[in-house]
Amino acid sequence: MKSLLCSFIFLFFVAIGFVSAQNAAAPAVPVLDSVAVQPILGKYDTGGMGNIVVSWDQGKVIGTLEGQGSAPLVPTATADVFNIEGFEGTATFIRDETKKVIKVKLEVQGQTIEGTRL
Repeated sequence: MKSLLCSFIFLFFVAIGFVSAQNAAAPAVPVLDSVAVQPILGKYDTGGMGNIVVSWDQGKVIGTLEGQGSAPLVPTATADVFNIEGFEGTATFIRDETKKVIKVKLEVQGQTIEGTRL
């Protein structure tokens, strides 16, 4: 099971797919800049499967599984929710009562993986 989950995470960040026709018809998404994304940038521990690093690169939010690969995270109309480009999945950033980002929750193909901010 752990091997399957590790493979899933690897494929999640390595494969970059084409933007689907659904994205073309999607409602306008917020425009992000380096200041707006600061609260979500950083390292998240998945609890044994490696760290997820969320960074800002050339105007895009990038999610990287250290040593494995990366994929762009595309903002949605919902605050703190990003589509994982090339996948039928989302990355949701979870905040505490003080509005500080403390976790990321990845949901892809029926699998859920949480990472705690380091």
